[in-house]
Amino acid sequence: MGVTIKPALIDHIIKDMSDKFDHAIVNVDGKMERYPIHNTSISGQTVRKYVFVQDSDAIGKTILGASLNDKDGNELVSQSMKISKSNKGFLISFELEVKVNV
Repeated sequence: MGVTIKPALIDHIIKDMSDKFDHAIVNVDGKMERYPIHNTSISGQTVRKYVFVQDSDAIGKTILGASLNDKDGNELVSQSMKISKSNKGFLISFELEVKVNV
């Protein structure tokens, strides 16, 4: 017998995953800084989390990476980058697509 996963279960998985992310840790010039999640977007099976690094924190510095963490501080998702900031703040985007296979 085959298993059929209904769309409602996938919706629950996506929402539950999205709710696990509590904050971001951003590596600015080697210093780990905590930032709130600025915005969340869910479209289909894709969750997007946005983190805004303010001007005062980023101008003249290099953003080396960022991670999304749960409320206990566990790193759940990370991405490396090397971006030098010279003007306004910076919006970091995490795009997470959920794919279910059985």
